[in-house]
Amino acid sequence: MIIGLVLGTGIVQAQAKWVPDLSRRLYVGDIFTAPSTVQLMRGGLKRGDWKMLENKIVLLEFFDTSCGSCIEAMPKLQQLREQYPDMFEVLLVGWQDRGTLEKLFSSNAYFRENKVNLPVIYADSYLKSLFPHRSVPHAVLLYRGKVQAITTSNFITEGNIQKLYKEGVIELPLKDDFGKRELSDSQKKIGVTIMGYQDGVPYQGWRFERDSLSGLIKSSLYNASIFAALKSLSAKARLQQSLYIPRMDRVVWKVKDSIRYYNFANAPYWDMANKICYERYDSIARSDSLQARTVLKDFETFFGVKVYEGLKLMQVLELKPIAIRAYIPPKGQKSMTYLGTTAFAGMTDYSEQFPPVLDRVKSEVKMEIYPYRSLEELNIQLAAYGIKAEYGMAEMEVVVVEELSERK
Repeated sequence: MIIGLVLGTGIVQAQAKWVPDLSRRLYVGDIFTAPSTVQLMRGGLKRGDWKMLENKIVLLEFFDTSCGSCIEAMPKLQQLREQYPDMFEVLLVGWQDRGTLEKLFSSNAYFRENKVNLPVIYADSYLKSLFPHRSVPHAVLLYRGKVQAITTSNFITEGNIQKLYKEGVIELPLKDDFGKRELSDSQKKIGVTIMGYQDGVPYQGWRFERDSLSGLIKSSLYNASIFAALKSLSAKARLQQSLYIPRMDRVVWKVKDSIRYYNFANAPYWDMANKICYERYDSIARSDSLQARTVLKDFETFFGVKVYEGLKLMQVLELKPIAIRAYIPPKGQKSMTYLGTTAFAGMTDYSEQFPPVLDRVKSEVKMEIYPYRSLEELNIQLAAYGIKAEYGMAEMEVVVVEELSERK
């Protein structure tokens, strides 16, 4: 793999070329028509006997081999399946072929450590046509022949399983990747609309575009945290000159309660209480950077908060130039290629294996780095490029989130 520019994403997008027939999709409350056959592997199930599952809650967990959140959730689902064998079944649903999925489950050490052995439906197209989605994980709960919830893995909990089994129905936040991204009336007017979390509205980052109906300039963001909104706005406004990924140790909170801004505890219902939707309509077209600054003023006015870049003294991992020393690469191992020290520093930052990386070398040399377990092992490889990494103290750029004492 070649790393040239460091970017971060939170979810994995489904197949880009796949276009769903939304007329076929099922909604919460609809009757579920099971497929006549499915291709199954793992988990002890020999065939998809849907009649045998009628009296159980069935979770269809759509996933992808490249989805870290999907993989991270599987041990929890395994535990729930073992804890409630008479009332709960998990079926992982993948669109990829059997060979690809077998390779994932057989080679992943995380699965072996957590003894993950869930039933997997592979090469699926039928279930995905009933429950279309753009991103995974995508969780569907079936019970008593009906669709009970279309949500995310965060809401598949012991309490919710017990509640659904006992009461026969449950209300959970809706994940609808094809929902309506619109808050205002059809007749758009100049002004700002800010609302809390909107059930069934897909997440959307900042967009600045001309509205086709009204001709007004529309700035919009849906179901995002305040921190994510502020961070991306400040980048658009060019208030941040660097391209570093904002690790939490590079965020300074000057607020009464940072939980309002970021879900530190990964609480399942945090989204509903804290995420926001925003729309603004303007008659004047501005550059993206100027429009972002205009929207930032709205956040100061309505939320009493601003974000800016600052400096903080902290422990760092410094990349320093040294004399080049020879290195013999190991045989039979795959390397990661970095197009310069900036790419290496950014990706190492992202892994959070070390403190934030301070690049004092600024080289465009192409680097081949093999797996390492310690800083010492890493330095043996870096020496081949005339680089050494060592701990130190330095001022680093940070993101400051500050609540205003007095609103203007």
